[in-house]
Amino acid sequence: MQSILLTGFFGEGNLGDESILKAICENLPEKITPIITSGSKHSFGIDIRRRGISIVPYLKSAYQSPVTLFAGGILQDWSWEGVTFFANRIIAAAKMGSTPILFGAGIGPLRSGKARKLVKKALSFVKIAYVRDKTSYDLYKSLLPNANVELGTDWTWHFPIKKIKGMNESVLGVNLRQWNNTELLRKSALQIDSFHGRKIGLVARKNDEYAIYRTFNTVDLRNIADFSECASICDNFSHGIAMRYHVALAMLRSGLPTKLVCYDDKVKDLAYSNGLKIDENNISFGYEKASEEFLTQNKQLFENMKSAFSKFLQKKYDIINQ
Repeated sequence: MQSILLTGFFGEGNLGDESILKAICENLPEKITPIITSGSKHSFGIDIRRRGISIVPYLKSAYQSPVTLFAGGILQDWSWEGVTFFANRIIAAAKMGSTPILFGAGIGPLRSGKARKLVKKALSFVKIAYVRDKTSYDLYKSLLPNANVELGTDWTWHFPIKKIKGMNESVLGVNLRQWNNTELLRKSALQIDSFHGRKIGLVARKNDEYAIYRTFNTVDLRNIADFSECASICDNFSHGIAMRYHVALAMLRSGLPTKLVCYDDKVKDLAYSNGLKIDENNISFGYEKASEEFLTQNKQLFENMKSAFSKFLQKKYDIINQ
């Protein structure tokens, strides 16, 4: 069996990471079996424990896998574990003879000196990287100026999205997530309250329900577990407001006029890349559609990233004539 070790925040019921995993697996050659660090079972390949005593199966999987791929949001010091988990596994994979690579990964923020030092050490073992946003690219280059890193994009650009058919009158789709900054949620509530019309909550992870209930107290919810499903649900709305990156991206790609609640750098980068201005509360002004430049550029970035990923696998695996 030829295997690849996929390392990310998988199996936690998070729309974005599950969509990323699905896109990666659909871009793997048939004869390469994914081994997935996961909090729950998947149908894509072999799952190994992500939490608890997980390092032994990880080392065994890295030993048998020529490549270890890191994707999604990694190396973030919102918590110390967010840095140590991924940094230590990059280093461990390399020590076991598996080549660590980053494709469609977002790194940062890194606010502490200790975090930056550990991440710099870990990234020195990475052979090739395609990061999903400019903020991650700039951070990567600040740590390792000579690194083999390119600007890529998110794996969910793999999924084709149909533009919404028509505009429903005064229906707002709302996604919020739990966050330490309660002031940001309070300001979001003011934006939501100022919208005159029906409001529907979008739950991309189970605990989003609490943030939505607390912020604007609706029982009209839609649970979403698939990126394409999220985009198609936008057909029911006239406007959208989103906090989670992948819900915001689905709204923008579907052609929905959208307001972004920029709780972190990746959502800010999504706003800036669409030319959206952000107020002092980190909420974008007005409801705006995705720019054609943004859509065209990211489609090309994805094709470039996918091509580089395919070529890299061809070098590392026996997949000729598959």
